[in-house]
Amino acid sequence: MSGAIRQNCSFVQTSQKGNKGEYIKEGEFEEGAMMNEVFGFNLNETRLAVVNAFEKLLKEKPFDEISVTQICNEASISRATFYYHFKDKWDICQWHYGAIAEHFLFQTGRTLNWFQANFLNTTAFAEHDTLYRWGFGMEGYQSLFEHAKRRRIQTLRETIVDYKHEKLDPELEFQIVALADAEVGGVTHWFVGNMPYSIETLCRYLDDAVPRRLYNLLNEPADDTISRLFSL
Repeated sequence: MSGAIRQNCSFVQTSQKGNKGEYIKEGEFEEGAMMNEVFGFNLNETRLAVVNAFEKLLKEKPFDEISVTQICNEASISRATFYYHFKDKWDICQWHYGAIAEHFLFQTGRTLNWFQANFLNTTAFAEHDTLYRWGFGMEGYQSLFEHAKRRRIQTLRETIVDYKHEKLDPELEFQIVALADAEVGGVTHWFVGNMPYSIETLCRYLDDAVPRRLYNLLNEPADDTISRLFSL
């Protein structure tokens, strides 16, 4: 990695933005900019337009009053295009969660340590705070809370087996499930509570919630090429 990329990926503490005190990339945090430069991926432009349109409508009216047609009109796409990319309205937030988490949160133990993964992931989520406040505030099997827990459990298992080449024993299984519940619960509380403290503080709390054996197993990335770029 070049020195320019290394410099661009350094993080500095910013002044409080409302009650969101947060760390961002030097200059401005632009969704996709850091991802493209360092992680080499793009968010699908059509899907991202739908996310932005849906979030704009969520600021104006309750979820139940938002129709797919309204989302399409706001995003300037057809209904056919919407259903090509999404199953339904619920799928919008779940897709965005997965697209971001795949390259940040789910890299815990792969290319990032615990704090880096949570920090980068939450910073990206916070750019869509209305979307995630709604998503984590919903209840039921389709809620983002339940979806996020299932995905987190699945990817932690995969990381341990495929990247760390460790066997999953009952103790690790218990720690994975307990951690997913505590971690997603903490992020949910933070968003629903209108982000009452900084992203850094949240991620320190999340670090402390990781059971020690699981923490030690995954805190050293299998490939630290990306991890070493960040002073986190």
